[in-house]
Amino acid sequence: LLVLRLGFASLLIGFHGWTRLGRAIDYVVFDQPWTFVNVVAQLGLPWAPLFAVLSALAESVGAALVGVGLFTRWASGLIAVNMAVAVFNEASKGDPLELPAFYLLGALAMALLGPGRWSLDGPKKTSGVFLRKA
Repeated sequence: LLVLRLGFASLLIGFHGWTRLGRAIDYVVFDQPWTFVNVVAQLGLPWAPLFAVLSALAESVGAALVGVGLFTRWASGLIAVNMAVAVFNEASKGDPLELPAFYLLGALAMALLGPGRWSLDGPKKTSGVFLRKA
C-alpha cells in the first residue's frame, strides 16, 4: 500500500495536480483566465468555477494527503469522484480514457483498502504494541 500510495500521489501531482493548482490560484487570486472552467461548464455542472477549483484541490492537495497517508480514504474518495467525472468527459468526447480510468482504479483501491501500516493514518502505537482491528 505504501508503494501504491506514493506512486499514485507522485504521478497525479507531477503530471496534473501542481499545474492545475497553480492555474486555479492564478484564476482565483489574480483573476487570470482558466480554460478548465469552460471544460467543467460544458459538462453541465453548476458553479463551474467552484467545481474546477475543487478538482484542482483533489488532484493536488488530495493526492498529497494520499501520499503521506493522512485522511487517505476521504482523499481517495474525492479523487475517485473527480476521476469518474474525467472518465465520463473523455468517453463522451470519444477520447482515450485509459489515464483517468487508471487514476480512478487506484483511488478506489486506496479508498477501500485504506492507507496501510506505513502512513500517518496507520495503526497507532500504544505501549509499544500496534492495535489491530479484529
